[in-house]
Amino acid sequence: MDVPPKNKPQWKDIVTGKKTYELKFLAAKIFLGRAVRTVSADPSPANINDAINNLHALFEKNSAAPTVQTDLKTIFG
Repeated sequence: MDVPPKNKPQWKDIVTGKKTYELKFLAAKIFLGRAVRTVSADPSPANINDAINNLHALFEKNSAAPTVQTDLKTIFG
């Protein structure tokens, strides 16, 4: 599965903590722990977009990893 575009609503839901998932990709779990706290402290559109861009880049960079593929299916179906 390719990494879905950043304009998909699931990206915003996950970085704001609106939706949570049981992820397998350790780097994404660690990143999201930090990102959700940062975004809840400052939920400005710029801060949300930064978190989305960074998470998307993390998934893109590691898209061949089986855990990333599993997590993408979990999040985006």
